Amino acid sequence: MTRSLATVSLSLLLLFPLAGCGDSEEDADAPTTGAFYGIAPVDPPAEADLARMSAGGIGSYHVQFAWLNVETVEGVYDWSAYDTLFGQLARAGIEPVPYVSGTPAAYAEVGSESPTSSTEAFDAWAAFLEEATLRYGPGGVFWEESFAGSDPDVEPRPVRVWEIWNEPNSTVFWTPKPDPGDYADLITRSSRVIKKVDPEAQIMSGGVFATPQSDGAITSYEFLEEMFASGRAAEAVDIVGVHPYGPDAGAVLDQVDRTREVIDDAGVDASMWVTEIGWSSDPGTSSDQSQTPKEQAELLTESLGSLYEQREALDLRGVIWFTWHDLNEPSLGDCVWCASAGLVDADRDSKPAWLAFTELTGGTP
Repeated sequence: MTRSLATVSLSLLLLFPLAGCGDSEEDADAPTTGAFYGIAPVDPPAEADLARMSAGGIGSYHVQFAWLNVETVEGVYDWSAYDTLFGQLARAGIEPVPYVSGTPAAYAEVGSESPTSSTEAFDAWAAFLEEATLRYGPGGVFWEESFAGSDPDVEPRPVRVWEIWNEPNSTVFWTPKPDPGDYADLITRSSRVIKKVDPEAQIMSGGVFATPQSDGAITSYEFLEEMFASGRAAEAVDIVGVHPYGPDAGAVLDQVDRTREVIDDAGVDASMWVTEIGWSSDPGTSSDQSQTPKEQAELLTESLGSLYEQREALDLRGVIWFTWHDLNEPSLGDCVWCASAGLVDADRDSKPAWLAFTELTGGTP
């Protein structure tokens, strides 16, 4: 890729305010429905989308939890969009996996500026995370008050894993340039704030792409090495987020293996979670991620199937596919292949990739 997928994600963060394992007792070796297989949509879901995701075995949903969309006025939180989404996910029986990012205009000139850039922004970030955990964590205000009243017979799906930021090793998402030490400060304080409210919460580092091409970016391996070398993040991180984009399944597996080695070499007791992975079904775009519909499905089967088989050795919590449906646009931001990376097409007709996905999950297309 010429640019990291963070280019796309940042655009979507600004455009869309809402936008990744259960083992069968009968056959523990077979892929099953459950949170291991997830989806990373780019826009708010329709009820029909969520019903189909649930039937298809999608167990987790990568939520773009945009701080800048909740706190559009300094000190005032509008949770309405996320109340809607978390309620929808609970009714569909799908686990939310939110990644929190996007600094509001009250604290930064651009949303990609780190909250660590000023004391005011950092304190506001901590306050926001505390309120978010109090609202959407286990026993949270949303679940105990709003949701219990509207859906008393539906099991809540509180947030149990919080991913902090997205691709912090890229200048697209962390401006003016990535800084492993600053990010260590961010995730250390974030972990402390969240676990004060929910001691059982799991903290995931923002998913990193191995070789982002933006000026000033840092390879994921170097970034993680320096982040853990600071000494502050090792105790804060329970899970390491990974975005192993590559031209083929071999490249994907190599990136995940190498990330596992970095974590182990640092002496850190952390799982991994692939929070973005995918290929396009449009071979006409100029990217290594561009394939035919048949090739997209074959790569999905090979990569996701291999990751599932190796999940215990890798200590891998799950894999989240980018994205749910194709768009009518030729591209998303600077990403020429992303608009055709869906499991279904823009009309929600099944692509070979969706059939391959449900073969892995045991779900219904």
